[in-house]
Amino acid sequence: MGKIVAITGINSYFASTLLPRLQADPEIEKIIGMDVSPWRGGYSKVEFFRKDVCSSGIEKLFAGVDTVYHLAFIVGEIKDKEKTSRINIEGSKNIFKACVNNRVRKVIYTSSNTVYGAYRENILHHTEESPLYKNKESYYNQNKIEVEEFVNGFFADHPEIILTVIRAALLFGPNTKNMFSKLLEPKVTAMPIGSAAHIHFIHEEDLGDALHIAFAKDLPGIYNVGADDAVSARWTFHQADTKIIPLPMSLLKPAANLMFKVGLSPAGAGWVIMACNTIFSSNRKFREATGWTPKYSSEETFRSFLDANQKVKEDAFRRSYVAFIWK
Repeated sequence: MGKIVAITGINSYFASTLLPRLQADPEIEKIIGMDVSPWRGGYSKVEFFRKDVCSSGIEKLFAGVDTVYHLAFIVGEIKDKEKTSRINIEGSKNIFKACVNNRVRKVIYTSSNTVYGAYRENILHHTEESPLYKNKESYYNQNKIEVEEFVNGFFADHPEIILTVIRAALLFGPNTKNMFSKLLEPKVTAMPIGSAAHIHFIHEEDLGDALHIAFAKDLPGIYNVGADDAVSARWTFHQADTKIIPLPMSLLKPAANLMFKVGLSPAGAGWVIMACNTIFSSNRKFREATGWTPKYSSEETFRSFLDANQKVKEDAFRRSYVAFIWK
């Protein structure tokens, strides 16, 4: 009899990188999938449940489960920060407690390299032992740190469960369609005067491989995963044909918050701070433990996104042209 795997946030972008690998894995018999949105389908092994991670009924879904991937997390900013914290923090605690009560063998939690914080004096090549830094204006950075602090202490009392924490760089690739891709859509954007920030990406194929390896191998501990390089934030905007207006941070932050509030931007000042300071983490520990190596550089990852979006635009143009001629 094969193993049963459970995934929270099964409709997420993170899950989309992993599902093809779990579907093809002969060790896995069934995938229990949970999300608050309707199941998108496409995988025969998935048994879907429309559930909130804060639901008390989740615990019974983990009966007989070998491995739980906790991927559910609010990344794209919403205005209700109380709801954000409830789902990200209390929801995560609820999932981890359900894992313990069902005696699952392994828990894989996707964290983020944003836990190292965004600030001007930030070092390069953060290791898993580097101190964490809270950015008071970033709900995401703070929520990720709080969940990590809880999960490490909580599972220390349950050594029978293998806990793997994956700190991922910024996920991007040809299928990116989220808050981050929306930030590249305007023809004009703003960056702080003198900012030399670089962005550390991980390609969706590389993250999918890393997450699957975490199932195939027993990897207790914390691991950074990301490309071997980073690219200039200014370069990404130039490649996307977006003009950059330099502004002092004192003006940029309130402007970002106002634009988010009125619906003209998908992100407020917290994400501006994260994007305008370099966060770069070393993947050495994961490479040495697993033999995994990223197939894509950060530059290749971003170009794959641009190429895919250009094809979408060209296909849309062809369809509209054909429709016009047909009329």
